Amino acid sequence: MDSYPHEAPEIHPAATVLVVDDEPAIREVIATLLEDEGYLVRHAKDGLEALDAINDDQIDLIVSDVVMPRLDGASLVRKLRRRGHLTPVVLMSAVYADVDLPGVRFVPKPFEIDRLLGTVASALGSA
Repeated sequence: MDSYPHEAPEIHPAATVLVVDDEPAIREVIATLLEDEGYLVRHAKDGLEALDAINDDQIDLIVSDVVMPRLDGASLVRKLRRRGHLTPVVLMSAVYADVDLPGVRFVPKPFEIDRLLGTVASALGSA
């Protein structure tokens, strides 16, 4: 038995994060990272599925890819804002260097884990 103190993992309030990406492997990786941090996670494969999830569940944050079929991430944000949803959003993209949407945070793909988690925590902290 060692005598070194152990740090407890940082636990966040049980915020619900909707992860939106058309690539199942990316959705799973992000979901696992967020669940390991103590977040509750919902999944959607595109913007249209995300709109349904937002109507069905209390979502505290959306983490979405930008480029997706049917409804892309930027269009998802615009639709949400037109409907009066002020849910914080983190958009990710390997194609774009940034997005010009007010109140939306951006993380480039491939993402650094610490940067993604820090951006999520920051977005929830300012909500």
